[in-house]
Amino acid sequence: MASLRGRLRRARKRITACYFPLSRRSRKIGSDADVYHSAAESYQHLPHHQSPSEVGQSCRGSINLQEARILSDKITNNIVISASSQTFHLKAGNDVDRQKWLSALEYSRHKAIKQAESDEDEDAHIGTGESRVAVLQKTHKELLRKLEDLQTAARILDKHGDELIRCVNEPEIDRKTLSERAALLKITTAAVLKAAEEFVDLSDRGSKRMGKVVATERREKIMLQEQLETLAKQHSSLERAATLTDNINLNPPLSAYSDMEDEFHDAAEELSLCGSRRQGSDRNSDSESLSTLNDAPPRSTAVMTPTPSSFKPARAKAIAVPRARSGRERRTTIPDRPDLPINLWSIMKNCIGKELSKIPMPVNFSEPLSVLQRITEDLEYANLLETASTLGPLEQLAYVAAYGVSNYSTTGNRTNKPFNPLLGETYECDRTTDLGWRSITEQVSHHPPAAAHYAEGNGWVMYQDFTMTSRFRGKYLSVIPVGYTHVYFPGTKNHYSYKKITTTVHNIIVGKLWIDNHGDMEIINHGTGDKCVVKFFPYSYFSREAPRKVYGVVRDSRGEPHFVVQGTWDSHVDMLKVTRRIGTGDKARLETDSEPKRIWTVNPPPPRLGANAQFSLVWRSS
Repeated sequence: MASLRGRLRRARKRITACYFPLSRRSRKIGSDADVYHSAAESYQHLPHHQSPSEVGQSCRGSINLQEARILSDKITNNIVISASSQTFHLKAGNDVDRQKWLSALEYSRHKAIKQAESDEDEDAHIGTGESRVAVLQKTHKELLRKLEDLQTAARILDKHGDELIRCVNEPEIDRKTLSERAALLKITTAAVLKAAEEFVDLSDRGSKRMGKVVATERREKIMLQEQLETLAKQHSSLERAATLTDNINLNPPLSAYSDMEDEFHDAAEELSLCGSRRQGSDRNSDSESLSTLNDAPPRSTAVMTPTPSSFKPARAKAIAVPRARSGRERRTTIPDRPDLPINLWSIMKNCIGKELSKIPMPVNFSEPLSVLQRITEDLEYANLLETASTLGPLEQLAYVAAYGVSNYSTTGNRTNKPFNPLLGETYECDRTTDLGWRSITEQVSHHPPAAAHYAEGNGWVMYQDFTMTSRFRGKYLSVIPVGYTHVYFPGTKNHYSYKKITTTVHNIIVGKLWIDNHGDMEIINHGTGDKCVVKFFPYSYFSREAPRKVYGVVRDSRGEPHFVVQGTWDSHVDMLKVTRRIGTGDKARLETDSEPKRIWTVNPPPPRLGANAQFSLVWRSS
């Protein structure tokens, strides 16, 4: 294989490479040396040779075309190729050679950039176990296909070679037939060389992919071993603590004056999701019971000996939420962010050569929430799902689309990242008393980070898996969510799903950070086939569209439009009924009602929250 690869590379250099003699201006005035540069289609670097005999043998220097700048002067035929390492000052013999050079250099530079982007995309796709298996299967299929092409070309080459030998061995040689056979054999040989070259290149790429997969698996195995060791140590310490607790006399003095909430009951089989529909009389009675309890004079404490009956659990089919909790006061202020100096240079020098997901960031860059809490904030406008549970399928789809848009209502103001949760960490948020829903989120994977979220409310169930990939392009960072969000309505048996869109953080290096959401969110009703595609328009200084605009059309399974949802992802969403369609296809013009129905409006920030108003949902739950 190594000898075949060497022969193919030499053949490729003879066939596809372009050699141009140029005059390179040296540092000594008046001294010119004839040098040779080669611009091959498969090269990512531009090599410099002293003579044609050095091509393929030695190199006097090279420039990475991926980061190179190419300048040309039409009058003097000078070409300047500069990069971070060095600069080539070249001079072509005439304008024709200069054009050939520019064409070859631009093509090689474009190919180098495409190859680098392809490698980055491939690295992002091998993050999970399923994607790694898919990459290996794809590589295997491509190798089999190229091998079949090579075998087919080899059989054709053997056939044409035999025909040429028979033609030569005939008593009367026909020169025309002989030349045709020779030309055909030459073409077939070139095809075999090309097929073999493609097979070898694909084998090289496949081995590199295999190496990346093996390295990723090895890293994950080491991390898993470390996590298992940590869990084993924690388990051992818990066992020791439990042993010490068993040896302690469990007869502490109990107070005769105890709270109602000190009673413990078994977990309920059913939980009544009321909360948002509670009557005002209940709230009044709750306030009265609280005031009565607070005004009662404290009784003297007495030492009591607990009896077995005092610890007997009370069985019930449903837990009634204590009525006093409906009058619970939640926090109205959030501590201000501490103003601490940040040494950017010390942070940047630690980022050199590291993956973006593994760069340690100071806590000054984080918001006072974890990723699990951030995911739970999607439920701030869960009342849209409660309303949708009573509607027909098409109008219900419009409300689900509005709910998907509302998930991004606070992203424009939040440039800080949340804290990374630990593996197995959970966050539970129970808002049944006031909002009518409850939620639980768990970190199920650490590398790559992944979380599972489940929530249920009055007439709806929502669950989603959340992980992401990121692309860092210097000036901006794109976060691409991976996974689906599912919404199910038990009353109507409708099941919807959609994927979240891309979020981009601009001005990473210089300037003020700002965030934009863009892409298409396709929401599908798996029962009826209805579909709604909501487009998040990217921000553009020259665009006529309103900033942060969203627009979508609710269509039935036949593609007929019924409703239009439009608005902005940080303010509101309106629903309009389609009355007439002019034209066919996606470019058809839709006429709608003159009076739009506003189905979602962003909640105003509560007073006294200041700059941290975007954290109101989770912070006020505590």
